[in-house]
Amino acid sequence: MTDLTLPPPLGAVSQVAYVVKDMEQALNYWIKIMAAGPFFVFEHAELENQRYRGDLSSADVTLAVGNSGDTQIELIVCENQAPSVYKEFIDAGKSGVHHVGLMPTDYKATCLQFQSLGFDVAFECSIGGTDLVYFDTVDALGHFTEFWDNSDAFRDFQRFVKHAAQHWDGSDPIRTGDL
Repeated sequence: MTDLTLPPPLGAVSQVAYVVKDMEQALNYWIKIMAAGPFFVFEHAELENQRYRGDLSSADVTLAVGNSGDTQIELIVCENQAPSVYKEFIDAGKSGVHHVGLMPTDYKATCLQFQSLGFDVAFECSIGGTDLVYFDTVDALGHFTEFWDNSDAFRDFQRFVKHAAQHWDGSDPIRTGDL
């Protein structure tokens, strides 16, 4: 008999992230063609406690985050050669959709569930003391799946970016971020 037990609620996909080679070109596309924004740019974002496929890492990335409607768009430029899911993607000759991001109701249970389904933890870190994890769902989906711990910090950040987009008049489309 099939087990119809539902997993812990994942919530909606709230972010689509792209690894890009040229941040300026990607921002121009999303702002000028897709009318998304404003975007908050985090130069050399501080990713704490990094682990890439179980080993310590020190990936250096620049991020830009803005909304297109209710969906957060994240643009990522890999700034160094440290082992990471970003460098792995580039080394495979890829650019474009890298991962989708979700904030499950029960972060720990969802991580355990994904591991029990056979998905490997590809990258882990924390931002501002709050954990996030990338699961290797590349073979199944063509991209990674990222989960954020359901914290006030991440929820507040999502609300901040979404609010800026809802009230954006097109001015000041690229802003300096602060994590």
